Amino acid sequence: MIEREVHSRNKLIKIIVLLFIFGVILVPFLANDKAILCFCPDGISMPVFQKSSVDRRQADQKCSFCVFPPIRYTAYQIDLENSGYTGPFDAQKIPSIYHRHWLGTDKIGRDVAAGLLYGARNSLLTGFLSMILGLLLGVPTGMILGYFQDNTTRWNVLQIFSFLIFVFFIIFYAVYLPWGEWNSLLLFITLTVIYIVSFRFLAKLKLKKYYIPVDLLGYRLLEWRKSIPALFLLLALLSLISKPSVLSVIIIIGLLAWADIARMIRAETLSIKTRPYVLSGIAMGMNHQQILKKYILPGLSDTILVIAVYMFAGAILTESTLSFLGLGLPADEVSWGKMLSESRQARAWWMAVFPGLCLVSLLYYLNRFTNQKFYS
Repeated sequence: MIEREVHSRNKLIKIIVLLFIFGVILVPFLANDKAILCFCPDGISMPVFQKSSVDRRQADQKCSFCVFPPIRYTAYQIDLENSGYTGPFDAQKIPSIYHRHWLGTDKIGRDVAAGLLYGARNSLLTGFLSMILGLLLGVPTGMILGYFQDNTTRWNVLQIFSFLIFVFFIIFYAVYLPWGEWNSLLLFITLTVIYIVSFRFLAKLKLKKYYIPVDLLGYRLLEWRKSIPALFLLLALLSLISKPSVLSVIIIIGLLAWADIARMIRAETLSIKTRPYVLSGIAMGMNHQQILKKYILPGLSDTILVIAVYMFAGAILTESTLSFLGLGLPADEVSWGKMLSESRQARAWWMAVFPGLCLVSLLYYLNRFTNQKFYS
């Protein structure tokens, strides 16, 4: 009986999480001012995929039947006749019942229900990409620190010199270049790839090599990052942004989380490294790359999955917090945090209740999904 209840509860959690994901994917079919499908004398049209706001054949009233989304508005469409915080139960000036604002409107007349859907898309996209960035920075760093430690890595003089130049470039990039823009990010990725290729080439030169205390230096860097309060670091990074964008928010959240990920991965790598099958691989003469790929990384898979889901939820909460404080997404973007922030300026309960319920529900079921998947 208990196992059946646990199975039913776990199934419900999976369904709710999938509903959030599919709701984000199907936003244009759920909230839009265009018809999804129209049956016309000259054929079938799908205005939802057209750039124009109104399908021409639909405007000429030649279509016999059209299928519309349940919400007839986008998150950016303004209804001046129902502006000024019209509640979901208030009288609304609408052409028909199908054009009703089911969850009310905000100050300038934007539909709250549509805003919830478009805000969910922004939140999930920001959370997912921030999670990917944090994992790309934290997982390799933690594996390198935990595996190589201080008595394995040896570099020659040219490798050390090139590494110092690369560190200087990162500092210069963070301070002077507009790293919140796609072109600047592409430049950084390109130069990083060039550095990695050249570094591997320099390693083949027959020069005297010196032991590098990788774990000592890397762990001191992690401790330095943890010694700075996240709020101060957040404000410092925001001051470097000339123009707010989704990309800049993604980079900031990823940079705030990578150190914690690296610390956990390092600790797990130290544990895996002492296991018999890893020691057997070292005794057989396998190189470091083979051991990391064949033994260390598969052993970290469960840990990485747990970290990924928790970071995903944390990134969504961070993005909402930034938007609530007016420091997150650009002004023309919609998010749950902005809707919650707007609710403080007016006695409009629907502007706080519905976004708050969506945010709390998503975070709750993401955490429950992780718990039931890895700890049940």
